Amino acid sequence: MWFGVIWLNNYNTAINPLGSIPDINIIIETIKDYGLKEDLARTKEEFIQGNAFGFNLSSSRKRFFSVIKKIYLNNLEHVDKKFFINTISSNIPATNFKKAILYLETCRNNDLFCELSCNLIYNKHLENRRLITSGEIFDWLQDFGRETKISDWSESTVKIICSKYISFLRRLGYLSKEKGHKSSFSFPYPDEKIITYLVYLLITAGKTDNQTYNSNLYRAFLLSEEEKIELLKKGSLAGYYNFNLSGNKNAVFELTYDREEVIDELFR
Repeated sequence: MWFGVIWLNNYNTAINPLGSIPDINIIIETIKDYGLKEDLARTKEEFIQGNAFGFNLSSSRKRFFSVIKKIYLNNLEHVDKKFFINTISSNIPATNFKKAILYLETCRNNDLFCELSCNLIYNKHLENRRLITSGEIFDWLQDFGRETKISDWSESTVKIICSKYISFLRRLGYLSKEKGHKSSFSFPYPDEKIITYLVYLLITAGKTDNQTYNSNLYRAFLLSEEEKIELLKKGSLAGYYNFNLSGNKNAVFELTYDREEVIDELFR
């Protein structure tokens, strides 16, 4: 505890520039460019000096590249990060699949985004809620942030983050604009392919079998416990991995493919 505030998570304002990027494909194409070049300095130069996406202001280019780097092009030496970048860079998966893993990676690399998606949005879904406003997100953040560094942020900063979070989910297709200031949930129900990707990602990241099974990232897709088990069993029946769950909820995973092979197998 530091000055009465708990600093357990790295909550930051990265959602603000992330939600300001006008097209999800800008993020995907930037990651693909790095996947091709494997040289972050060259990708940065193409984005900023080369103005690959036609932004008029160099300050915007710098801000957008900075947040893409911070969330998606960090820890590049890690095997799970390479798995993510290679999947985004592949021409095989469809754009919707890439949007889904981009969403997962945002949850993995931004603690505040993960709290909003796997806590607030998930619990609204459990309450059978289908609409949300930026005002509701603001109220939740004000309450949630009391014991965190969020309590030091200005009201205007928190309001911008709420708005940009909604903007990002809309661009992914996970929220749809309704009348007034409301947005409706339109999260696509994941199939066994995205769940297989998640299993391989988590195990590649060094998670144990039970950590993989109990990851809160399933909640990012608003899956109940029963839905999660059903999808894990579907992936197992399809032969992508072997999955068993004992009566006391101890999970066992056995991967069928190498991480370099699994995406090819999913979309064969």
